[in-house]
Amino acid sequence: MNEHGEDLVLVRRESGEEIPVRAFLQPFLKEREDLPVTATPLGAVSDQRWLYIGPAATELEPGDWIRFQDKCYAVQEAMTICFRRRALYGRAILRRKKKGGKL
Repeated sequence: MNEHGEDLVLVRRESGEEIPVRAFLQPFLKEREDLPVTATPLGAVSDQRWLYIGPAATELEPGDWIRFQDKCYAVQEAMTICFRRRALYGRAILRRKKKGGKL
C-alpha cells in the first residue's frame, strides 16, 4: 500500500489531529437517479459520495475528515475489512464537503 494510492490527510473529529495516510480515494459509481453525476470511462459517477480504501492500522470514524488536494470529505461510515481474524484494510464512505463548510 505504501507504493500505491494518494497522499491524504486524516483529520480527527475529536482532537483535530492531522495524520498523513496513503490510501485510495475514488467516486462511487452512480446508484441513484437524484445524485449529481459526471460521465467517466467507467460510467456515471457521483460527485458527492466517495470510497476510501486505506491501511487497516489507520482506523477512520464517522465525523473524521479526509483532506485531499484542495477538497475535504466527511467520513459517513467506516469499517475494517478482515479475513480469518486478520485486518486487511480500512474501507469508508465519504461525502464531499461543499464550499462554505456544509455537506
